[in-house]
Amino acid sequence: MALLDQAARQRIEAAIADVERRTSGEIVVVSVPASDHYHDVRLLFALCIALATAALAHGFVPALSVTVLLLLQALIAVLTVAILGAPPLLRRAAPDSRRAEAVLRRAREAFLEHAVFATRDRTGILILLSELEHKVVILGDAGIDAHVNQDGWQRHVERIVASIRAGDPADGVCSVIAELGEVLATKLPIRTDDQDELSNEVRQD
Repeated sequence: MALLDQAARQRIEAAIADVERRTSGEIVVVSVPASDHYHDVRLLFALCIALATAALAHGFVPALSVTVLLLLQALIAVLTVAILGAPPLLRRAAPDSRRAEAVLRRAREAFLEHAVFATRDRTGILILLSELEHKVVILGDAGIDAHVNQDGWQRHVERIVASIRAGDPADGVCSVIAELGEVLATKLPIRTDDQDELSNEVRQD
């Protein structure tokens, strides 16, 4: 099941539309199931567990042939890779720094893919939610970043992450969008010739 169902997406899109009636800022929300496949993490765990299993098997049953041990290693490695495909297990297996790096990289890619930079006054904001990692990244274009410092972004990120863990990600996203709207309406009020430059639709990659 996707992180954001249809009702959640509609709530977020309505919140974006409400904010953009008062500011020249443009908000784009992207939800992805995962920011990386973490093949390296899965393979490393598979190798370690396979070697440990073969060593234990040899210790308990010294008569096992090399062929049997190699087949056992291969089987354990394949099973480990498959089992670590489960998001809750992979989330625990991948180091937090590795997950944070992957989500930031994916957010930068999404910033370009969805042309968040392509606004007249460089006032685009990207909110990326990565389901597997339970992580969020917010990126502001040059015209936005000057008005919301990194501490501000982090506070918003933490609110959305808390809502994801509580099972209602849309609540956190809508709350953050509303708060950003208050700031942007003051700092970057809507122009008389303003146009909706970026779609309000929630992107699910």
